[in-house]
Amino acid sequence: MNISKNIQWISSVPEQWNLYRNRSYQVKLQKADVSHIYHEGGEPGVVYNYLERSYEKVNENGYVVTGLMQEMWPIGPGALKKYDIDPDAITNEPQLVSTRETDTVYAAIRIPEEIGFALETDYGEKAWLKGNAQNVPHDGGDFVLVCARLENGRYVPDFEDGGRIVNGHVFDKLYRLWDNS
Repeated sequence: MNISKNIQWISSVPEQWNLYRNRSYQVKLQKADVSHIYHEGGEPGVVYNYLERSYEKVNENGYVVTGLMQEMWPIGPGALKKYDIDPDAITNEPQLVSTRETDTVYAAIRIPEEIGFALETDYGEKAWLKGNAQNVPHDGGDFVLVCARLENGRYVPDFEDGGRIVNGHVFDKLYRLWDNS
């Protein structure tokens, strides 16, 4: 996980991370179109996620998700298993779908909202996501979320996972605290 220098301490304090499982919630899902302009004044085939101030190209065989705060991000075909929809039913028009709850255990830590930070992701193309971006609600701060792995009978953050940023304003709508005991 490549993170900005001002929050590198997060990987050295795994005991400050909490464990979570995902909730089911509704998003909009559509087929990606590399010629479609997703945002006014935008480039064809590029979505802008205003929560993390990132531009990401869509993949010809991929999809676009619009989240709870109308933020957008691209996903590949492998990520469809998280959504309760038959892939053949997905069209170019956004449609409301529910996410599926999974058995995946996640680890997350909240970064106080007065600390701006960045996290490099690689979902086919590298991008720097910006946490606690200005002029966006954070309700105390955004979270860095990674998958957790079992180590000596306990779940711990897996920093090789790559991680992602989840806006603090919607975090509790997407994830529920999970007890490891």
